[in-house]
Amino acid sequence: MEPFDIGHYVHLIEESERRISAAEDFKEADRIPVTMGLGGPYYAWLFGRTLAQYYNDLGTMLDSQIKGIKWRLSSLGDDVAGVGAWFDVGSISEGLVFECQIRMPDETNPWMSPWIIPRVKTLEDIDRLEIPDPSSNKQVRNHYARLQRFRELVKENYRDIPASGGLQIHPPISAAGSLLGPEKLYSWIYRYPNEMHKLFRKLVHAFKVMRNFDCEMTGAEHNSLHLSDDHAGYLDREQYQRFALPYNLELYQLYGSRQRGLHMDSHMDHITDIVRDVYKVKYADVGVENDIRTIALAFKGKIVFNGNANWRVLVNGSPESIEKEVEKCVFHSARGGGYIFDNGGETYIGVSPEKLKYEVSYAKKVGQYPIKLDRFRHIPKQ
Repeated sequence: MEPFDIGHYVHLIEESERRISAAEDFKEADRIPVTMGLGGPYYAWLFGRTLAQYYNDLGTMLDSQIKGIKWRLSSLGDDVAGVGAWFDVGSISEGLVFECQIRMPDETNPWMSPWIIPRVKTLEDIDRLEIPDPSSNKQVRNHYARLQRFRELVKENYRDIPASGGLQIHPPISAAGSLLGPEKLYSWIYRYPNEMHKLFRKLVHAFKVMRNFDCEMTGAEHNSLHLSDDHAGYLDREQYQRFALPYNLELYQLYGSRQRGLHMDSHMDHITDIVRDVYKVKYADVGVENDIRTIALAFKGKIVFNGNANWRVLVNGSPESIEKEVEKCVFHSARGGGYIFDNGGETYIGVSPEKLKYEVSYAKKVGQYPIKLDRFRHIPKQ
């Protein structure tokens, strides 16, 4: 296992926590926080491991994560506020809970992400879909058994590092996307609205069952809820209000009494008032498809948000294109706090670490408080 002494990095972590805390209080620190959305698969790739090795071997998973955290603290230079390990299964929660077939990366497909094979193929399948009993579900039991082994592995090697890894399905729209497939999801919403509401009600029930079970298994809080709902952002406003809002709001009211968050890699700029005034979220993770000016105007002083820089410029873009993405986000969002710089979505496998370092360093440069226009090379001077 990779050696790791958190004591070497306490000062850096405390500085990062101070910046993030200021942003969350809508205040300005020395500069904007820069916290990149980096996941275990990226770390595995960065250090020469395949996804097959990462997802199928707990030792490789943990070692990749520790190497990645050290790299961020010692080389990337972004703001790492908390250090922890997590049991990572990818985006297959619905597959585990509803006992779908799941394809995992292996020697023949070492770079394939874990993938759910949709099981709802006809309208009759909606009626046949049963609310799961997690205590008797073989895949769910296996998940928590592996989580326990992962926690033991962390404790054996890194006593000062916490380990997490519960199991929770997505809210109804995105959960349905996993069980039906995206194409069927959107076409059925238009063609069979009553049947889809029936499915969404079942998925809300399943969410509650799994949430309560996971809290019992892991000790997680009942009063904080961060929803990830990419699929819902592709509905227009009217359809969103009909098919997503009622169910998401029910979950927030039940589990979000202390804190609420929302992640959407898709569009959020057409429902900013719903996110702010109806859901009343405190944190929003914003994807690349949103107009950052609309988001900043709607959320300023109300919602702490991060993201929106287009990760694609890190794949095939020039330094100038990286600078433009950074400046766009910082110029429109940084004043007065409340914004944490990041790419929209996660940073995907294949993104050059050198370009990522350049993005981080440039965001730290132009994001110095107070924000001054003369630092921006690509924003027109007024």
